[in-house]
Amino acid sequence: MTRCGAPTKAGGRCRKSAMAGTSRCERHQGAWSAYEVAQRKKREARKKKPKRDGRG
Repeated sequence: MTRCGAPTKAGGRCRKSAMAGTSRCERHQGAWSAYEVAQRKKREARKKKPKRDGRG
C-alpha cells in the first residue's frame, strides 16, 4: 500500500497509509487540507485567466 506523503507542519512527510483509490490518507484528503486548497486555487486561477480567441 502506498504512503500519503503530504507535507506536515513539522516539515516532513506524512507516513500514514493512503486510502484506496487516492494518494492521501484520511487526514490529508479532505476538501480543506492544504493540498486540496492549493489545487483549488490553481484551478480558479486558470479559470480567471482571459482566453485568447484570435478575434480582432
